[in-house]
Amino acid sequence: FNRMGFQRGSAFVDLNNDGFMDLVVTSLDEIPRILLNSGGNGNLWLLVNTIGRRSNRDGIGAALKLTTASGRTLYNHVTTSVGFMSSSDKRVHFGLGAEKNIASLEIRWPSGIVQKLKNVRADQILTVKEPAR
Repeated sequence: FNRMGFQRGSAFVDLNNDGFMDLVVTSLDEIPRILLNSGGNGNLWLLVNTIGRRSNRDGIGAALKLTTASGRTLYNHVTTSVGFMSSSDKRVHFGLGAEKNIASLEIRWPSGIVQKLKNVRADQILTVKEPAR
């Protein structure tokens, strides 16, 4: 973070699929920098990869609602656009802290289909395909 330069864009992505978000930063007239988040902190997570069938292939625009077993609710959505001159991983990251159990994960697809998964395990990359109907 102490290096001076003209940063032009950044991408947030879990490069090594360990549940901790990493950062790739591009700079003018320099090679990109990779800031790998390797400091595991014991917190739990869920990374959701959406595959659309009736909606677009990547599920861009899908809204996700995660409810933990303790009743905590988290919201996120599928996008790759996160800022000026930047594009990030479309997988949706949820930081769960110490929450081990996910009671439900609701996905509202761009097609209007609402899909609900129950009792989802934490600390995984979960691929979810949009139902055909």
